[in-house]
Amino acid sequence: MLSGIVKLLNERGALSVQEISLALEIESSALHPMLEMLVQKGKILKVELPCKTGCAGGCTTSDTMIFYKVKPEM
Repeated sequence: MLSGIVKLLNERGALSVQEISLALEIESSALHPMLEMLVQKGKILKVELPCKTGCAGGCTTSDTMIFYKVKPEM
């Protein structure tokens, strides 16, 4: 499953948690730990969009506001 996430991000570029969840047909609650593991391994990068509506922190934890992309190789 982890390699499937990396492959998807390689093919499509930066995707939100919601988009990855839909593409791989996996619940976002199960996806979050896998994404964090890939971040820790240095395979992907987490990109959080800033909330512009002043929603007291609720936006930045939304699956539509957190994106992941493949980490460029140096």
